[in-house]
Amino acid sequence: MLRSGVTLLRRTAARAASSRPESSQLVLSSRMSQKVTRNILEGIDLMVCDMAGTTVQEGGLVYRTLHQSMVDGGLEVSSAEMEPWHGAKKEAVIEHFARQAGIPESQLEEKINGISDAFIAAIDTAYFDDAATISHIDIGLFGYFKELRSSGIKIALDTGYPPNIQQGLVERLGFDAVVDGYISSYDVAEGRPYPYMIHRLMERLRIENVKRVCKVGDSVRDIEEGRNAGCGLVVGVLSGADDAESLLAAGADVIAGCVTDLPVPRARAREAKLRLPDLS
Repeated sequence: MLRSGVTLLRRTAARAASSRPESSQLVLSSRMSQKVTRNILEGIDLMVCDMAGTTVQEGGLVYRTLHQSMVDGGLEVSSAEMEPWHGAKKEAVIEHFARQAGIPESQLEEKINGISDAFIAAIDTAYFDDAATISHIDIGLFGYFKELRSSGIKIALDTGYPPNIQQGLVERLGFDAVVDGYISSYDVAEGRPYPYMIHRLMERLRIENVKRVCKVGDSVRDIEEGRNAGCGLVVGVLSGADDAESLLAAGADVIAGCVTDLPVPRARAREAKLRLPDLS
């Protein structure tokens, strides 16, 4: 994390260090960490960010609401059991626990739909009521996205929210003014950890090489999605669901406190400012 002075960690270095004494690990000062990571986004054309916990500050409300909806729907689910499902498509979570509870196959669809409808109604109220306190994950998020776009990096959002909830958040928080695209797991065959949302965004935004895509997220499933998609850079952030150890174990290349801690590549920013307009 650049702002707090904690060293950004590379996945390969963390794996190598795991078999050595703690004293043998390489630790950088805040100044050196900033220096060596300054151009970490230099080869990136598209940054795909998760929403809740990565770009949207909502305090874990989505997970608490889903948990409560399942309990109210007659399923016995503990908070600890919910943790591995952070970032998953909500119907997939409900189906898992419904099957675990032994709901007969003939009643399964009705049970899933009933709990899903209750969840959507509850989260709609929680997010879009006049008293709702959801906000950007960082006060400087919009300025940061604008800088990235000025340097030639496109920004996209992906999520496990149903499309109507995602659209509502995009409009309420003004994301449509600073991102190039967004997608819900309901728009593809399978949500995270499948790579389909990232690949569909690449298609929409005309990104040729997945190695020039950076995936950023706060959950293990975000990291798995990025790895499965073949992204050139996969970043875990500590602003949401999962901790650094879990994100690194899932395959994160880098851990940052917040997405805005990732530095805008200087060379590309300068080139963008000096580039002449296309008058053809």
